[in-house]
Amino acid sequence: MIKSSTSLILDSKQTALREELKQLAAALNKLDSLFKFFNQNNLKSGIYLYGPVGSGKTMLMNSFFEELTTPKIIIHYQNFMQEIHKSMHKLQTANQKDIIPKIAKNYAKQTKVLCIDEFEIKDITDAMIIGRLFNELIKQNIFIFITSNTSPNNLYKDGLQRESFLPFIKIINNTFYVKYLDNHHDYRFDKALGVKEARIIYPLTLENKNKLEKIITDISDNNLAPQNIQVLGREISFQKVHKRILVTDYNELFTRDLSYIDYVNICQNFNVIIVGNVHTIDANDTNTAVRFINFSDNAYFYKILLFMVLEDNPNKIYQGSARAAEFKRTISRLNEMNSKSYLLNNDFKN
Repeated sequence: MIKSSTSLILDSKQTALREELKQLAAALNKLDSLFKFFNQNNLKSGIYLYGPVGSGKTMLMNSFFEELTTPKIIIHYQNFMQEIHKSMHKLQTANQKDIIPKIAKNYAKQTKVLCIDEFEIKDITDAMIIGRLFNELIKQNIFIFITSNTSPNNLYKDGLQRESFLPFIKIINNTFYVKYLDNHHDYRFDKALGVKEARIIYPLTLENKNKLEKIITDISDNNLAPQNIQVLGREISFQKVHKRILVTDYNELFTRDLSYIDYVNICQNFNVIIVGNVHTIDANDTNTAVRFINFSDNAYFYKILLFMVLEDNPNKIYQGSARAAEFKRTISRLNEMNSKSYLLNNDFKN
């Protein structure tokens, strides 16, 4: 294994693929015309890189993107589809014809390489749009790099009118380099584990808030979305989730009516939890104190990698008498979770 430029450990397969992508980027950079390159060098239309969550797909795409000097765009699939729907609506409102070809031509004016991260097809509308759009993008000689958790043959599996989507799958299989990453090491977890400074910090200064924001950016790929957790027939909603990373705050985590079993399920669903704006708990607010204790105890038990910004020293967060003994134990566990030995002595849920 070797380290990448971002200080992540790469295995031999990822190292080899990273080198392939580097060479491809160098070739693309040398060309005045991608059209010339497609015809003279028989370059395929793009790359389809798939594999399990956390296998390094986004990291490899970012590495490839950084090597490019030719006009380029990198975008998450959901954001890409939002742009496409907005463009379609605008053109339809203007009574334009041949909308999909026009959108493809507009992209061709902006870029030679289009990187789309976390590609997935969920509904028939997007399936039909993607099938036609990619065909037009390829006609415009735009090189397309896709990452996905799903193999091409399993895209839109069991979807409505899937037979209409099969020509797109054929395009991917026949005209793209299809690569599979089977590594099960989560590289975002490396970034979280690599934080050298204290992870549970105080007070709520701008500097400390910015530290937390940087950690969020580094380990979440700037891709946070709402998600619900099912607990005994109920749903617990969170606004900022990225795979097994939960970004939350004092109000969302401690002021709602959450029970001990709710915190058990939260800690079973995530391996990194980032909690912002933790305020001092009123001495008479026993319910919030209990929720803080229940969360912290489960985070400790389930070996969560915990990041937290508090208003004051953890010892002063709650000074009520009703749960003083339990809270003292909780503070001890928070101190342990904040230590270097906690990182070294635990087998985290990667």
